[in-house]
Amino acid sequence: MPRAKRQPLGAVKSGVRKADSPPKPVVSAALRTAIDTMDHMRLRLWVKHYCETMQPLREDLEKGLLVPGKDVIRYHADSDSEDREEDEEESEESEMEESPIRPISLGDEDLTPRYVKCVHCNGEFDVTKNDKGDCVWHPGAKDLDDEASIWDDLEEHWGHPSDFADEDEYSGGFKWSCCNEQGDHDGCKLTKHKSDTNAIVRKPILPPATKSSKKRKAEGDADVPIRKRPSRR
Repeated sequence: MPRAKRQPLGAVKSGVRKADSPPKPVVSAALRTAIDTMDHMRLRLWVKHYCETMQPLREDLEKGLLVPGKDVIRYHADSDSEDREEDEEESEESEMEESPIRPISLGDEDLTPRYVKCVHCNGEFDVTKNDKGDCVWHPGAKDLDDEASIWDDLEEHWGHPSDFADEDEYSGGFKWSCCNEQGDHDGCKLTKHKSDTNAIVRKPILPPATKSSKKRKAEGDADVPIRKRPSRR
């Protein structure tokens, strides 16, 4: 009589025999190449299609790509406050004191994309990890430097020098209006990244009510006819 196959000691102790785990799906080299070279719009259509048909994939993407509004790090509406030096003599009590969360266009539980584009540096950033100094940018514009030697060899048929403001090769022929640095300078302003998602929304300041406005409101309320409830017979 053949002997029974001996079970692993761990399975004997627990009383349950572990099933073999299914092999992990393998992405072929050809499919990886197709994904890497696919047009961005077509790839997005495929992702949306599978989100509608595959619940596990949709849930994984929601966990990785969406965050609630309460987790978004705020960017002050006035960008000057973002790079203002903090007072070194600030007391320890004020450092420990938690400031109230300022309002943004989202509610605390509203979901929003985690990765967005910065309006200042055009770089992608995580709205939940956004520190002061992460964004380096220029608040000014590139001005043409007519006296730069780089324009000496520019042929007339190539165009006007101002047409080359976005060309790295001719960055030495421009200066930033905000700091007078050359066009290839990284940035003179260090702030958090900013987007429509994390910018603080300022509440409108209403003028205080005057006696005349209160009187007009009272008169207006008095002009509203009072509807009597019909009597039941």
